[in-house]
Amino acid sequence: MLLRRLQLRNHRNYAHLDLTPGPGVNLFIGDNGQGKTNLLEAVAMLALSASPRTRRDNEVVGPVAAATRIEAEVESGGIVIELAIALTVEGDRARRVIEVDGVRRRAFDLPGHFRVTLFWPDDLGLIKGGPELRRRFLNQMLVQVEPGYARALAGLKRVLEQRNSQLKRMAAGDGGGDVLEAWNEELIRIGGEVSIARARAVQELEPVAARCHSEIASGERLEIEYLGPPANVAEAVHNSLAEDLRRGSTSIGPHHDDLRVLLDGREARAYGSQGQQRTAVVSLKLAEAALVAQRTGERPVLLLDDVLSELDGERRSALLRQVAGAGQVIITSVEAGPFPPELISSARVWTVSGGEISTCG
Repeated sequence: MLLRRLQLRNHRNYAHLDLTPGPGVNLFIGDNGQGKTNLLEAVAMLALSASPRTRRDNEVVGPVAAATRIEAEVESGGIVIELAIALTVEGDRARRVIEVDGVRRRAFDLPGHFRVTLFWPDDLGLIKGGPELRRRFLNQMLVQVEPGYARALAGLKRVLEQRNSQLKRMAAGDGGGDVLEAWNEELIRIGGEVSIARARAVQELEPVAARCHSEIASGERLEIEYLGPPANVAEAVHNSLAEDLRRGSTSIGPHHDDLRVLLDGREARAYGSQGQQRTAVVSLKLAEAALVAQRTGERPVLLLDDVLSELDGERRSALLRQVAGAGQVIITSVEAGPFPPELISSARVWTVSGGEISTCG
């Protein structure tokens, strides 16, 4: 997988950008607030169809106009594909148009044409935050490699909205038990597709993440465990009816799934230091890249934002050894100092300042 060219028009602080990254390591150096993370966000949007940083599309639109456009040439399996995402602000929202080779596509049809694995500091929430962040991690990976997963997620959202609405009507005395039963069946069917895909992915991730973490953290043991729905989902949904009616929401389903992360047998969230937690997240991301490569035959583009922060020298060196030679890699940093001379000499190095990017040397 290769990002051959990237063009931005009014994306956050980029009024105009035309970038041709190299096929190996690309290092972007700049102070905080200059646009390094915005650059990675734009690349990730081409893989995911939406920003991984915000749920509000209009937040990515810059100040130059009421619209933004992200265009790219990507190469997959020797075939060059043109991708584009255009956003036009309408009131407090933005209308999104997605194109693949000039043909309009739906949002859930875009993932899979271009694949990335993204790490940035907010990903520490995978350890420290709530379960929704760990579900998002699994979702963003699976929409890129699991056929039908993006469509299943969209279906699950619709089922939950309709079932919750029906619960509220029934609680108000409006009847409709047969309607609820129909949504129960859909919840079990679509929810099962989502949970099965997640459970299988975690099984694939676990040994690779453990190996990566052990190599970076001098033998420290990483374990991950998928916390999915009950064994008998149909029975659990039936037994939860009284509580669901009281709350007006659905208490059983993959929207409550979670991922437990352990370091040397203890909860990483409670006992891991900042450096240990960051290492665990990076290991999960490296395992994600390996899973994508295993399933598709191509390594995803690796996007690493400020990845070396809060890691000691030994962990930094071990991580960079794993990253070097891992296909196309885009790394951001506030300085080049932490990177070994041999990586700098083989990388394409860029400077980022005020939404403008220039090459070094």
